[in-house]
Amino acid sequence: MAELNVITSMLDDLFKEQPIHTALCIGQNLQQYNNSHSIQWQYFSVSELLSLPFTQRYDLAFVCFDVLEVKICSLADKTQILVKLRDLFAKRIVVIAQRQDEKLLRSLGFTQFIDQTLHANDFALWQFNILTYKNVPDWLNAKFWANPKNWNKFRW
Repeated sequence: MAELNVITSMLDDLFKEQPIHTALCIGQNLQQYNNSHSIQWQYFSVSELLSLPFTQRYDLAFVCFDVLEVKICSLADKTQILVKLRDLFAKRIVVIAQRQDEKLLRSLGFTQFIDQTLHANDFALWQFNILTYKNVPDWLNAKFWANPKNWNKFRW
Protein backbone atom coordinates (compact mmCIF):
# COMPACT_ATOMS: atom_id res chain seq x y z
CA MET A 1 0.00 0.00 0.00
CA ALA A 2 1.23 3.44 -0.81
CA GLU A 3 2.14 5.68 2.09
CA LEU A 4 0.13 8.78 2.98
CA ASN A 5 2.97 11.25 2.46
CA VAL A 6 3.91 9.79 -0.95
CA ILE A 7 0.33 9.99 -2.21
CA THR A 8 -0.24 13.46 -0.77
CA SER A 9 2.95 14.89 -2.29
CA MET A 10 2.22 13.19 -5.63
CA LEU A 11 -1.30 14.68 -5.69
CA ASP A 12 0.12 18.12 -4.85
CA ASP A 13 2.58 17.87 -7.75
CA LEU A 14 -0.09 16.68 -10.17
CA PHE A 15 -2.46 19.42 -9.04
CA LYS A 16 0.20 22.07 -9.77
CA GLU A 17 0.53 20.82 -13.35
CA GLN A 18 -3.20 20.55 -14.08
CA PRO A 19 -6.24 21.10 -11.85
CA ILE A 20 -7.85 17.88 -10.69
CA HIS A 21 -11.57 18.00 -9.95
CA THR A 22 -12.65 14.39 -10.45
CA ALA A 23 -10.66 11.23 -9.94
CA LEU A 24 -11.16 7.50 -9.73
CA CYS A 25 -9.11 4.88 -7.97
CA ILE A 26 -8.68 1.15 -8.36
CA GLY A 27 -6.99 -1.07 -5.81
CA GLN A 28 -6.69 1.50 -3.03
CA ASN A 29 -9.47 3.82 -1.90
CA LEU A 30 -8.05 7.35 -1.87
CA GLN A 31 -11.08 9.28 -0.67
CA GLN A 32 -9.26 9.92 2.62
CA TYR A 33 -6.57 11.97 0.84
CA ASN A 34 -8.97 14.75 -0.02
CA ASN A 35 -7.77 17.16 2.65
CA SER A 36 -5.72 19.67 0.64
CA HIS A 37 -7.73 19.73 -2.61
CA SER A 38 -11.40 19.37 -3.30
CA ILE A 39 -11.13 16.28 -5.47
CA GLN A 40 -14.22 14.13 -5.94
CA TRP A 41 -12.90 10.56 -5.64
CA GLN A 42 -14.75 7.47 -6.79
CA TYR A 43 -13.49 4.02 -5.88
CA PHE A 44 -14.10 1.01 -8.13
CA SER A 45 -13.10 -2.60 -7.77
CA VAL A 46 -11.57 -4.40 -10.73
CA SER A 47 -14.80 -6.18 -11.64
CA GLU A 48 -16.82 -2.96 -11.32
CA LEU A 49 -14.43 -1.08 -13.60
CA LEU A 50 -14.39 -3.79 -16.26
CA SER A 51 -18.20 -3.75 -16.43
CA LEU A 52 -18.60 0.01 -15.99
CA PRO A 53 -20.22 1.83 -18.93
CA PHE A 54 -18.68 5.10 -20.03
CA THR A 55 -20.51 8.01 -18.39
CA GLN A 56 -17.84 10.62 -17.75
CA ARG A 57 -14.16 11.38 -18.22
CA TYR A 58 -12.13 11.87 -15.04
CA ASP A 59 -9.16 14.20 -14.60
CA LEU A 60 -7.09 11.50 -12.87
CA ALA A 61 -7.13 7.74 -12.44
CA PHE A 62 -5.03 6.06 -9.78
CA VAL A 63 -4.32 2.32 -10.07
CA CYS A 64 -2.50 0.36 -7.40
CA PHE A 65 -1.29 -2.96 -8.82
CA ASP A 66 0.37 -4.05 -5.57
CA VAL A 67 -2.95 -4.58 -3.76
CA LEU A 68 -4.04 -8.21 -3.48
CA GLU A 69 -7.26 -7.76 -5.47
CA VAL A 70 -5.38 -6.33 -8.46
CA LYS A 71 -2.25 -8.44 -7.96
CA ILE A 72 -4.18 -11.67 -8.63
CA CYS A 73 -5.63 -10.34 -11.90
CA SER A 74 -4.47 -11.90 -15.12
CA LEU A 75 -2.33 -9.99 -17.60
CA ALA A 76 -5.35 -9.68 -19.89
CA ASP A 77 -7.41 -8.06 -17.11
CA LYS A 78 -4.61 -5.64 -16.25
CA THR A 79 -4.31 -4.72 -19.91
CA GLN A 80 -8.06 -4.23 -20.21
CA ILE A 81 -8.10 -2.02 -17.08
CA LEU A 82 -5.31 0.22 -18.35
CA VAL A 83 -6.65 0.48 -21.89
CA LYS A 84 -10.15 1.29 -20.69
CA LEU A 85 -8.82 3.97 -18.37
CA ARG A 86 -6.46 5.41 -20.98
CA ASP A 87 -8.92 5.45 -23.88
CA LEU A 88 -12.18 6.28 -22.11
CA PHE A 89 -12.11 7.26 -18.50
CA ALA A 90 -9.08 9.41 -17.63
CA LYS A 91 -6.99 12.25 -18.98
CA ARG A 92 -4.14 11.25 -16.73
CA ILE A 93 -3.32 7.89 -15.13
CA VAL A 94 -0.93 7.12 -12.29
CA VAL A 95 -0.05 3.46 -11.69
CA ILE A 96 1.85 1.85 -8.84
CA ALA A 97 3.22 -1.36 -10.31
CA GLN A 98 5.82 -4.01 -9.69
CA ARG A 99 8.80 -4.90 -11.84
CA GLN A 100 6.87 -7.69 -13.55
CA ASP A 101 4.41 -5.17 -15.06
CA GLU A 102 7.06 -2.95 -16.67
CA LYS A 103 6.78 -4.49 -20.15
CA LEU A 104 2.98 -4.09 -20.17
CA LEU A 105 3.09 -0.46 -19.06
CA ARG A 106 5.78 0.52 -21.57
CA SER A 107 3.86 -1.15 -24.39
CA LEU A 108 0.76 0.90 -23.53
CA GLY A 109 2.61 4.23 -23.64
CA PHE A 110 3.21 4.81 -19.93
CA THR A 111 6.31 6.64 -18.73
CA GLN A 112 8.07 6.06 -15.45
CA PHE A 113 7.91 8.54 -12.53
CA ILE A 114 10.01 6.71 -9.96
CA ASP A 115 12.30 3.84 -10.82
CA GLN A 116 12.20 0.69 -8.70
CA THR A 117 16.01 0.63 -8.50
CA LEU A 118 16.06 3.83 -6.42
CA HIS A 119 14.71 2.08 -3.33
CA ALA A 120 14.54 -1.32 -1.69
CA ASN A 121 10.88 -2.02 -2.49
CA ASP A 122 9.76 -3.68 -5.71
CA PHE A 123 7.48 -0.98 -7.12
CA ALA A 124 7.61 1.91 -9.55
CA LEU A 125 5.32 4.83 -10.30
CA TRP A 126 4.13 5.13 -13.87
CA GLN A 127 2.04 7.79 -15.60
CA PHE A 128 0.09 8.35 -18.77
CA ASN A 129 -0.94 11.88 -19.69
CA ILE A 130 -2.94 12.28 -22.88
CA LEU A 131 -1.89 15.93 -23.16
CA THR A 132 1.83 15.10 -23.25
CA TYR A 133 1.70 11.62 -24.75
CA LYS A 134 2.94 12.62 -28.18
CA ASN A 135 4.51 15.87 -29.21
CA VAL A 136 3.23 17.17 -32.52
CA PRO A 137 6.10 17.34 -35.03
CA ASP A 138 6.65 20.70 -36.67
CA TRP A 139 6.15 19.28 -40.17
CA LEU A 140 2.57 18.31 -39.31
CA ASN A 141 0.89 21.65 -39.95
CA ALA A 142 -1.10 23.52 -42.58
CA LYS A 143 2.05 24.85 -44.22
CA PHE A 144 2.88 21.41 -45.56
CA TRP A 145 -0.46 19.60 -45.56
CA ALA A 146 -3.73 20.56 -47.25
CA ASN A 147 -2.68 24.14 -47.82
CA PRO A 148 -5.11 25.53 -50.44
CA LYS A 149 -2.58 28.19 -51.53
CA ASN A 150 -0.26 25.46 -52.77
CA TRP A 151 -2.84 23.48 -54.72
CA ASN A 152 -1.91 23.16 -58.40
CA LYS A 153 1.51 24.74 -57.68
CA PHE A 154 3.48 21.75 -56.47
CA ARG A 155 3.46 18.22 -57.72
CA TRP A 156 2.80 15.77 -54.94
